[in-house]
Amino acid sequence: MSQKQLTSVIGKKQQLSLRERSKLGKAERIRAAAEQLLSERSIEKITTREVAELAGIGEATLFRYIGSKRELLMMVYGDQMDAILTKIEREDAVLASSGSLRRDDGEAYCNRIYSIYRARCEFYRRNPDNAALYMREGFQVGSVTGARNIAQGDRSIRMVGAILAEGQSHGALVANVDPYLVAQNCHGIFIHEIDRTPVRGFTPQTIWDRTSARLSVQLSPLIIHAA
Repeated sequence: MSQKQLTSVIGKKQQLSLRERSKLGKAERIRAAAEQLLSERSIEKITTREVAELAGIGEATLFRYIGSKRELLMMVYGDQMDAILTKIEREDAVLASSGSLRRDDGEAYCNRIYSIYRARCEFYRRNPDNAALYMREGFQVGSVTGARNIAQGDRSIRMVGAILAEGQSHGALVANVDPYLVAQNCHGIFIHEIDRTPVRGFTPQTIWDRTSARLSVQLSPLIIHAA
């Protein structure tokens, strides 16, 4: 959080009533407690009593703020994923505008896409069980929390599609494919690798090796090599 944002938050808090400040303080403590516990183990191995005790409130009070234990995972991981995507977008924008990339270098565009999914794989590896549960929530029809997950996936797809379209416009990537269909395929590969990791008994730490190999099959044929 920037100094300007922090100052704004503090200013808003000062305008709140004592009751509102108390409520906001409890919500912040609940979030901090959930984040700490989720960094240590799976949501399935965390109890609401533990969250309440760490937040310094009663368990009954906790359920005034959340409907279920799963909501804590959706909140914490949703915020973390938003932050990661923002970081990815900023770093890519800096790289793209730095002048260090050749506009006619197809591999450079593909490497930018690899960076996106490498970062997402690293997030998954921190706690595979929680990350997989969070991602699967997006497949629950009618889930309000799942809608956020879907929006984050769409955000990655738009970014990948824009990179591919840029490469096509500079003649670095073949132009006879829809960049956004390729982007959807890339994201589908990532999701599939998360889903099949426990089913196939794969080690979560190898997810980037598996994902990058499949992404390469999608992306490498698009590169136009200089004669």
